[in-house]
Amino acid sequence: MKNAFLPLVCVAFLFTACGNTQKQDKENEAEKTEQAANSVDSAAQDAAMSDANATNAVVETIQANIDNAMSKVALPTFKKENAKIFAELFHKDLSELVNANSTEKANKYIDKLTNLKKDYEKKAAKEKFDAGDKKALDKYVNDLINAVQNAN
Repeated sequence: MKNAFLPLVCVAFLFTACGNTQKQDKENEAEKTEQAANSVDSAAQDAAMSDANATNAVVETIQANIDNAMSKVALPTFKKENAKIFAELFHKDLSELVNANSTEKANKYIDKLTNLKKDYEKKAAKEKFDAGDKKALDKYVNDLINAVQNAN
């Protein structure tokens, strides 16, 4: 009986070991296909994120260059408070214009800068500024606009 049992166990083991591998191969193939699809999706997402990051970096660089250029233009010392307030309002308006167009360099929205300067000149003509303040204000406005236009 022992002699018959051992070959029977060996045959059973052999059948189990050499069982249907096609099913396992199909499962492995399906798993690898899914992994490949996930890899392609992941690569596409990574590429999209990379493009978005590059775009954001360009926008941030443009914005930083313009901010840096504007910060180098010092607010002059005025004799009268109305000139100082007017200069601060122009700076605020210019900053808002730059921020609204932050994805582009200033040469792309030069017409908007020109219109802002014309609006300033119209408003300034209505104000009563000291002659020295008016000259300092005009220089400040021109320097700010030039700084924005020339920022890299």
